[in-house]
Amino acid sequence: MTRIRLHVGQGTHRGALTVFPVWTDAAPVTGLLTGAAAQVDVVERAGSPSVDQLVVTNRTERPVLLLAGELLEGGWQNRTLTASTVLAPATPTVLPVLCVEHGRWGGGEVHRRQARRAPVALQPDLEHPDAQARVWRRVSGYTAVAGPSPTDSLLDRLDRTRPEAERLTAGLAPLAGQSGVLLGIAGRPVSLELFGSRRALAEHWTPLLEAAALDALGRPAVRTTAALARVFAERVQGTDLTAVRGAGAGRRYGGGGRVRVDDVRWHDRTVHLTAIDLTHPVLEAS
Repeated sequence: MTRIRLHVGQGTHRGALTVFPVWTDAAPVTGLLTGAAAQVDVVERAGSPSVDQLVVTNRTERPVLLLAGELLEGGWQNRTLTASTVLAPATPTVLPVLCVEHGRWGGGEVHRRQARRAPVALQPDLEHPDAQARVWRRVSGYTAVAGPSPTDSLLDRLDRTRPEAERLTAGLAPLAGQSGVLLGIAGRPVSLELFGSRRALAEHWTPLLEAAALDALGRPAVRTTAALARVFAERVQGTDLTAVRGAGAGRRYGGGGRVRVDDVRWHDRTVHLTAIDLTHPVLEAS
């Protein structure tokens, strides 16, 4: 079991997007840094840059949580992390990544990290055997709602649709004690993200909603009901999880069928849990 009790509050409906606050009974996790405030250096591999690898170094004195789908901007091309991980301090680590900018290969060695996020539609593809080709198809698919990009860059699409994202999410902020968020698009729950504390959720709040807004563009403006949201949360709670590969200084667990759950723990406490409905229309092939 996930060992976590989830409590879903009243949703806010804007266009195709419905945003539900999520609480748990768990005490907040402290001692980790995450989000844009965490000082992390990201560079290409020395001497021979590789599309699927970057070198990441935690420059703080505390562990840092990085999330699957975080975007690493610049370098030879924009990339995204394939899995959530906990980085120990002061230890350069080669992490697996995927390209989200098909038309560029060349530039500087250093990446910017602003903790921006890839939309949920990309995330189930990140560890697929044919991951890179699938991600490129997903990124190109956003042309229909976000227009073309000279280098077929996901960042270009997020930048172009930011005004619409700001309109959809204006006035939304984490509530007291809230440490998670459940997202519905076009009348159905699509994902749930839970963090170890309200502070960690707040660090990722804006990038998470901007990414969700990109998935919501062009979808029917149908409210996702609280009843469906709670059924989704119950399914997440009831998912049996087993240990899977990777998580750096943390441990990682996964499981599920229609709803896939990925749970990263540190000192046996959940610091980030993601659940995605793999049958949702936003995940249909581009």
